[in-house]
Amino acid sequence: MSAPDANALRPTISLFGAVTLAIGIVVGAGMLALPGLVYQQAGGWALWSWCLDAVVVAPLLVVFASLGRRFPSAGGVSGFVAEAFPWAAIGTSYLLLGTFALGIPAIALTGATYIVQGLGTDSATAPALTAAVGAVLLGTGLLATWAGAKFAGRLQDIVVMVLAGCLIAVALGAVPHWGAIDFRAGSPSLSGLWGGAALAFFAFTGWEMLAFTAEEFKNPKRDFPIAVVLSFVVVTGLYLGISAAVQALVPLDSPQLAGAPFLAVVENLAGGRVPGVAVAVLVTGIIVVNLNGACWAASRLLFDIGRRGWAPASLRLGTVNGSGTPRAAVGGMALIFGSVLVAQAVGIVSLETLLMTAGQNFFLLYLASGAVYVALGRSAASRIFGGLAVMGCLLFAKAYGWGLVYAVIVFSVPYLAKRIFRPSRTAGADASTGP
Repeated sequence: MSAPDANALRPTISLFGAVTLAIGIVVGAGMLALPGLVYQQAGGWALWSWCLDAVVVAPLLVVFASLGRRFPSAGGVSGFVAEAFPWAAIGTSYLLLGTFALGIPAIALTGATYIVQGLGTDSATAPALTAAVGAVLLGTGLLATWAGAKFAGRLQDIVVMVLAGCLIAVALGAVPHWGAIDFRAGSPSLSGLWGGAALAFFAFTGWEMLAFTAEEFKNPKRDFPIAVVLSFVVVTGLYLGISAAVQALVPLDSPQLAGAPFLAVVENLAGGRVPGVAVAVLVTGIIVVNLNGACWAASRLLFDIGRRGWAPASLRLGTVNGSGTPRAAVGGMALIFGSVLVAQAVGIVSLETLLMTAGQNFFLLYLASGAVYVALGRSAASRIFGGLAVMGCLLFAKAYGWGLVYAVIVFSVPYLAKRIFRPSRTAGADASTGP
């Protein structure tokens, strides 16, 4: 069901813009922190953890590309689910909201950690400064989204091209050192390999965020699958290059491995300590462009929730301003993100928990998209392909364990709170028939 003209999002994203948006959404915290964390988890087999993720994600992205082409809407994955399983659409929307609520602040905090360490801040003041810098980074992404799609899109195009060039230069600079990679470091095991792949899975998330912007593509049927394929090739190459650089240049017992492995690589290639300002500028660019795309996607999700009547009408989350920007939804995401940042700052939740929980929720959403693809398959071959994609996701299910409880709770919230989030008569019909 189409939104009324007064509350419609405007098509502003070209093919080039779609590719840079996808790269910017996916490359971020995963590039900065996860190569080190995965190396600690999987030891010398860390690089194979990244390869495993790429193999598992590839068919899932075929699923995303197909569904995004067929059902472009601000609802993204929840819009896909509504087509095949209308009863689960609202729960999926809230699961997505709970995922963005944890994952996007984690991106900001990861970037803030790099900036603070790069500037050589005293350890006694680092935690407070990290929280403050994280808030500023996240606020920058939200302000770009608040300004509108045209501004956010131009920012994305320029910064992504510059940063991709810098990351490629670092990856290529480490190639002569690949001979130093020790694939036996840390006594690697299959359990470590699976654990590393489960942790690295967060780095291969983001394409599901791209789905929330499909309604704003000028030609989604043509451009969405092309953008997914091109961005996957670029992103996978960057991840494998940086992961190999970390294993070649950073010792497994290095204190920088858990917090700033990318910084350690750059310092090693530069032959000493890199100027803090240079590190801060590079990391700020990576995180701002990542948060720009992520906040863009998250605000569209909250807009769609409001547009469908799945949130109190008094919040006006499903409305747009004169330029077609859902500013009430952007403000709502700012409040949600702020709450998570405060919880992390006071020690209620750790950064690693935010990353792991968000990663496992994205895994569930990939799983849901695979199930939709199977249910809506137009041929036996497509249904078999979708089934293989689902099986690939299930490889990681055991690694998440009790963390899946969070997903169950968040998914159940709208059903348990239906007296509060009571849809209007029109929205109720929409919920039963899909978008």
